[in-house]
Amino acid sequence: MTEYLSYKFTDNETFINTFDEAPLWSGAFGLLLLKHLELKKDISVIDIGSGAGFPLMELAGRLGASCKLYGLDPWKNANTRARQKIINYQYSNVEIIEASAEIIPFDENSIDLIVSNLGINNFEKPEIVFKECERVLKPKCKLALTTNLNGHWKQFYNVFESTLKQLQKNDLLANLYANQEHRGSVESISKLFSDNGFKVCRHFEENFEMKFADGSAFLNHHFVKIGWLDSWKSLLPKDEHEEIFSLLENNLNALSRMNNGLVLTVPMAYIEGEKI
Repeated sequence: MTEYLSYKFTDNETFINTFDEAPLWSGAFGLLLLKHLELKKDISVIDIGSGAGFPLMELAGRLGASCKLYGLDPWKNANTRARQKIINYQYSNVEIIEASAEIIPFDENSIDLIVSNLGINNFEKPEIVFKECERVLKPKCKLALTTNLNGHWKQFYNVFESTLKQLQKNDLLANLYANQEHRGSVESISKLFSDNGFKVCRHFEENFEMKFADGSAFLNHHFVKIGWLDSWKSLLPKDEHEEIFSLLENNLNALSRMNNGLVLTVPMAYIEGEKI
């Protein structure tokens, strides 16, 4: 029942040719970004963590040809896919740069807007990225980001916690709590802005739901396996994976039967800061 435990992600050209699940996951965040972002003509824009091109391409289409946009990401295969989209969409004002946002390859005070849809929160040291954003932005210009917040998929994590307690593996609870707590709050992310040369202008919070037929469907969903499975496995001793995940899956399925499916809540935030 736990075949998903043997899943190994392979990053190659064949995989990236069909890679659209990140937009399905990040689509709600991208729509939140586009909902609140002020769109102006004649500006330069960097999208940090542009991946396979969402929301970079959509933003390019909405801003128009008077703007110049740069997608910044170290992921080679995703950049290849994004560059093909530029060709297919016939955009002459979009460029993909294969680099990390920890060293943004632009001059000081040269960019009008930086956006990041679920990007900055993936850095181990986001304060370095914030400092780089402050460096390259022109005075009074904006950094706008979206992120998932602490409380993400709380229904799943509640079952995970009760499963560990049921198996009397309380010594593993600290790892699980740390895995949840690494996601920020509006307050902690706002502090990253204020500590690195920005003042927060606006922020908005929303939730969306992800629905699955049951826990088995959730754990076997290929994007769940790509994005989260390894991090969950790393919380547990390898020789206990089968025991813990078997019971976790059973408990998720029991919850699904009670509620006619598994519904997981994702809290989102849009936060916009201005360079002081």
